[in-house]
Order: sequence, then C-alpha cells, then structure tokens
Amino acid sequence: MAVDNVVTNSSTGVDGNSYTTAVSNDQLTTEDFLTLMLEEMKMQDPTDPMDSSALMDSQLKMSTIESNLALTESMQSLQASYSASALATAANIIGHVIEDGSTNDSGEVKSYMVETVENKDGELYLNAKEIVGIADGLYNTETEALTLYDADGYIYEDGEKTEYRLVLDNDGRFTYNDDNTLKIVNSDNEVVTDETVLARYAYYGSSAVYAEEATVMPLSSVLVVN
Repeated sequence: MAVDNVVTNSSTGVDGNSYTTAVSNDQLTTEDFLTLMLEEMKMQDPTDPMDSSALMDSQLKMSTIESNLALTESMQSLQASYSASALATAANIIGHVIEDGSTNDSGEVKSYMVETVENKDGELYLNAKEIVGIADGLYNTETEALTLYDADGYIYEDGEKTEYRLVLDNDGRFTYNDDNTLKIVNSDNEVVTDETVLARYAYYGSSAVYAEEATVMPLSSVLVVN
C-alpha cells in the first residue's frame, strides 16, 4: 500500500548523522516501516533513546489497512464470481413455466413463461408473461393447414367467415361429439352431422395464450419450475 503526497527529505542532526524525515510513497510497505524502525534504533543516542512506539503504531495500522484492503478485494472478486454463476444458472430457466405462489381472481395459481433474465444492482429478476389460457389448434384436412377461428368459434377460410361455428366450452376449448369428432353447428345453430364437414376439421394440438405485458419478478420469489 502507498500513502499519497509523501516526499523524501533528508536532514543532518546535531551529531552529524543524516536522517530521513520522509520517504516516497511509491513503494511504501510494511517492510519499509520495519527497516525505518531498525535504522532509527541503530542511529539513536544510547543516552537518550528515541521512542519507537509511534513508528510501531503506524506499522501496525499499515498492516491492518493492508489486510482490510486485501479482504475487500477478495470479497469483491467472490461477489462478482457468484453473480456471474447465478446469472448463468438463472438463464437455464428461460423458456420454462414457473410459479411464484400468486393467484388470479378465480383463486387459481398463476403460471408464467420466462422470457429473459437480468441482473439489477446485484439482484436477479425475471421477465415473464402470465399464461392466461389455452387455445386449441384447428386443422383443415383438405388444405392440410391450420385454420383460424374467432373467440365465438366461427371458422374462417381464406380470410372469410364460414357458416360453421365450433362449439366451445367455458374455457374456450373444443367440445366433441360422441364419436370424438369436433362439435360444430351451422348458421341455424344446428349440430352438423355431415360427415364430409366433420372430416374436414380436426384438433391440432393446443398452445398457451399469454398476457400482452410481461411481469417482472425477483428470481428469489420463484417456487416452482416446470
């Protein structure tokens, strides 16, 4: 450790000996203090010994400061290493569904899909979108492509609403006939029995529906990771 603004000066005592009254701060260490103390003891007047307690006290203070600085640097290095490791570990849950124990208005536990992880002032936070529902996919066996339908169940073909409407349950999911075909009604709200129409449309898996805005939450609040 170096002490700022210290200049090297020398002076000659009444006994004709040269004394150093200050030293450069460039390489001032604990060893320098010991050297100065030994030199002081060798050059002192035996009949009037000098008090070395002040120099010893300074040396002890220097040792304490050096130890504290070393400990601080070690802790900072450890903290940086831990933060980097924690961020890398947290990044592994991106794309996973998590729960933090919060519930919606219906009392159901909320689930979120993690999109990103970020470090804010040493605290890890997740940006996640709440899963607000499940949507079933509709497949057209004739065109071999997914087909759109609206919230009321009306089926669209080539961007145009058709006369057919899917019967959806309270959660917006498909309902089925006894033979496991999709339950569809026509413009007169009659259940379709035409096998050609029923064979045209089929269930094609389901996907989550997410809230438009992401929720920011601390990583420490996560209780479940799926």
